[in-house]
Amino acid sequence: MPMSRTRPLRTVLLLALCAAPMAMACSSSDSESARPADSSTTGIVREGDASDALLKTYLQKKPRDWAWAGGQFDTPDASAPLAADTPLTFSWHADPADFAEGGAPGELLMTHLLSFSTARDSNLLQVFTSLSEYTPDAAAWQKLIDAGEAITLRLTTGTFIGADLPEDGGPFIGQSLTLTIE
Repeated sequence: MPMSRTRPLRTVLLLALCAAPMAMACSSSDSESARPADSSTTGIVREGDASDALLKTYLQKKPRDWAWAGGQFDTPDASAPLAADTPLTFSWHADPADFAEGGAPGELLMTHLLSFSTARDSNLLQVFTSLSEYTPDAAAWQKLIDAGEAITLRLTTGTFIGADLPEDGGPFIGQSLTLTIE
């Protein structure tokens, strides 16, 4: 009986996942350096299956440029001002990490960090979610309206295997938008 064509791929993926922690321990690249240990999760909104433990792991890694994996916004249209009367639903899409496409063992979870900022407030609103859309509640929407100036919205994406965020899982920097609310 011939060997399955997927068996070598599964074996390579399993070996790569097992070797990743050892390779990471030896790495000292600036592009992969962790954020400061005092990164706080206080005030960051969580939605979907995004937990505090996953957020802490996510924040320990410095996001890297890799736009296709970081994500692109579907809504809103960046060229039009947003109406203040009704909270807008922000939606996006991101390609999964390479290992997710190969059917890696374990539980895969794609997460996204939305960071709303202004010239005066670099942490106006942050949302950590496993969903591909976010609609601010009344308090969050009012916070965005009260900013009273252009808002920069940044998207970063990471793919977890269980509670682990492997190097190839990100986080990756996606698209940024500049928004005005009138």
